[in-house]
Amino acid sequence: MTDITRRGLLRTGGLVGTALLSGGLAGTGFARLAAAQDDPLYAAARKEGALTLYWGSYEQQTMEAIRDAFKAKYPGIEVQLLRQASQTVYTRLRLELQNGVAECDSLGTTNLLHYTELKKIGALAAYDPPDAAMLPAAFKGLDKDAMYHVGAISLTSINYAPGKVAAPPTSWMALLEDQWKGKITTGSPAFSGDVASWVVAMRRKYGDDFLRRFGQQKPKVGQSNVDTVTDILAGERVVGSGAPFSYTLTQKAAGNPIDVSVPTDDAILNLGLTGIPAKAPHPNAARLFTNFLYSKEVSDILSKNFWPTLRTDVAWAEGRSLDQMKWFRNTGDDLAAEVAEGIAKWKELVR
Repeated sequence: MTDITRRGLLRTGGLVGTALLSGGLAGTGFARLAAAQDDPLYAAARKEGALTLYWGSYEQQTMEAIRDAFKAKYPGIEVQLLRQASQTVYTRLRLELQNGVAECDSLGTTNLLHYTELKKIGALAAYDPPDAAMLPAAFKGLDKDAMYHVGAISLTSINYAPGKVAAPPTSWMALLEDQWKGKITTGSPAFSGDVASWVVAMRRKYGDDFLRRFGQQKPKVGQSNVDTVTDILAGERVVGSGAPFSYTLTQKAAGNPIDVSVPTDDAILNLGLTGIPAKAPHPNAARLFTNFLYSKEVSDILSKNFWPTLRTDVAWAEGRSLDQMKWFRNTGDDLAAEVAEGIAKWKELVR
């Protein structure tokens, strides 16, 4: 610390004390803290003193790790996290808007329809986070007006119980074989954006006949795609469709009896999105958090939890990459309409 000036030490002293109380401070940690103190956006956010996140992207463990990393880098901002299914947090926000209540600062869900609807009614604020420049080129600038951005990259696949399944399904079509009747767990496209994306992809690939035959398999239908992991570990089902690739691998790494089968007819890639409500009570803290999503700290957390990282300079866990996998992503100008139609067809054919 020999090159820290007296003025700089006085300016950052309060923050240093906070950081020491929360777990210590050394080397690069102090450098990051000093840099954060000089950030005018952080100064404005710290005056607001709070941040409320409504997030359906990522599972609880990963979101809590991101929250804690944000608090460590930016002390003085109290963070409240509501992590539930994407449709649940979106519905809560819409009810608050209808009742003139403003509590949410940052929305993160896996359903594009949420953001197109909010944008249409003027309920999103524009913000162009500078560190989003580190995103893979294909995922930059999703909205020309910068009302929403990529907050997560998720892959939907098949998961299964290794001790109870001799040979897991190798493709989406294989799920329709008689041997899997009554043994499948799945999420609902009405609640999960990732499952909605999967339904759109299945309809594009195989038409409504796939959903009709899938419904005849009598799957157990939960809400989030994370429910497939819960059902398999509880022994209620042995195979999951529309399942979370990353969370399944996290559970496997923790020693739980579950594994992933990447379908030969493509894992389904879906983008979790994030936006700032126009009436966010802490808009500067929301902007600070949005930019933080593209930091190295967050991508390191994502890699540790087997999620695709949001930075091109941070590798995925186990050396994985999109280049090494077969994957499919729904694109097109009518995607929001396809999501709505897919949900309706699901309710008709699968329930």
